[in-house]
Amino acid sequence: MVRMVRREWIGLIGPLALSLACGGAGDSSGTGGAGAQGAARGTNGTGGALATGGTTASGGTQATGGATGSGGSGGHYTTLNVDLCAGLVTDKEPHPMTALAKPTLAATVVDPQFGTKIRRITAVAGANQAIVPMYSTISAWNADESLLILYQIGAGHQLYDGKSYQPLRALAINPVDVEQVYWDTSDPDLLYYVDGQAFIRYHVGTETKDKLHDFSSLCGSSAPTNGGDPMFTSWDSHRLGLVCGQKMFVYDSSTDTVMGPLAPSGTPPAQVAPSGTLAYLEAGTGQIFSVPGLQLVRSLTLQAPDNHASLGQLANGDDTWNGAVYDDGNDDAKSNVGILVTWDLATGGGGAVIGPKTGYPYPPDGHVSAMAYRQPGWVFVSTIWVGGYDGTGTPPTPGLLDLENLVANTNTGAVCRIGRHRSWGKTNSTLTTLDAYWAEPHTVPSPSGTRALFASDWGNGNSVDSYVVELPSYMP
Repeated sequence: MVRMVRREWIGLIGPLALSLACGGAGDSSGTGGAGAQGAARGTNGTGGALATGGTTASGGTQATGGATGSGGSGGHYTTLNVDLCAGLVTDKEPHPMTALAKPTLAATVVDPQFGTKIRRITAVAGANQAIVPMYSTISAWNADESLLILYQIGAGHQLYDGKSYQPLRALAINPVDVEQVYWDTSDPDLLYYVDGQAFIRYHVGTETKDKLHDFSSLCGSSAPTNGGDPMFTSWDSHRLGLVCGQKMFVYDSSTDTVMGPLAPSGTPPAQVAPSGTLAYLEAGTGQIFSVPGLQLVRSLTLQAPDNHASLGQLANGDDTWNGAVYDDGNDDAKSNVGILVTWDLATGGGGAVIGPKTGYPYPPDGHVSAMAYRQPGWVFVSTIWVGGYDGTGTPPTPGLLDLENLVANTNTGAVCRIGRHRSWGKTNSTLTTLDAYWAEPHTVPSPSGTRALFASDWGNGNSVDSYVVELPSYMP
């Protein structure tokens, strides 16, 4: 399996880094800027490509029903109306980060400054090991939050109980990339992925697979992929953006239909938005296409359309782009620069939610997740050091937005601080044979948004485990 390459920001140090952050001086292409993009997950080959599993699992690739088999998605999920900010810190003060002992497996600790409960759910064996979320744009929990998927270096995708966090088994799946595994949003037993030329629907309970489509006639020898910066399916689980070779298209598994293809541009494919009727392409200033027509509808005002982002939806049903913006050509205090900027894909309106314009510092490196799909409009953010900590010596005193998990209601602009993940990320200096990328938190919420999963080296440690922060609104 060929590992996909992901773009990662490194070393953004305050406003002086603006020219290097997003297509700044020294980069005539306008993508990335000098020093802005770092190595991707798996570039050192650590852990291999899904060592556990493969295509020989029970049932084979067409075990249950084939393309017309039973068990398809109903295409509906239940929305909630829970105030995820209830009981959380809402100020903008630079709280200190006092010492907090790493919890033992299954134990909880309380963040001293933010009061939230953090539960450790994995315990790797030895140094340079990691068990982590797949990615911030990919749902870790299934539809009813009864099951959870984590990725273990050298052992592949692992299935856990979604509430007790007990490990269940390795998943015998072989997706095109670590991150490209998609839970169905209504049927808790189903997940989807591309394996070679086949689009697979996997039944977790019976460990059987339906081959819904073979892309070989369209893609030839080039395997389709959701790209180097993958995002989730439409929120009815029917549509997914894919690219193979010089063809970019949308696949609808509910009708077994290929929409397009178009010639790729920018960073393909066009990622399908939650409604399934729009798609976002990292090209130009951020291009919005209609689905199924794949016609250009509008462009956003992004100088760097390939910054970390996650597609979400407002409570009114409008699709949104939610991501980091480091430069929009205007003065930072007045511009829509921020670690969370939200644009309405239907209208082109929007602006900074967490940025200087709303009282926060210049945006640090970080990741965004709109995977609380039962809570439209709520978006989670995980950040790294603003001050550019290099992994050596004594770290600086954390300030506002340093090493934090946050949640924002993009419907109202409310922002709440969940607590610190305590992970050094790419600046980790003790993961001597493991790419420090694996130490990035990549925080992703549960569908209800009442819990958030993240990876942490817990203060520059020599291994990485997964933790769950349980918000006050979580009801076990």
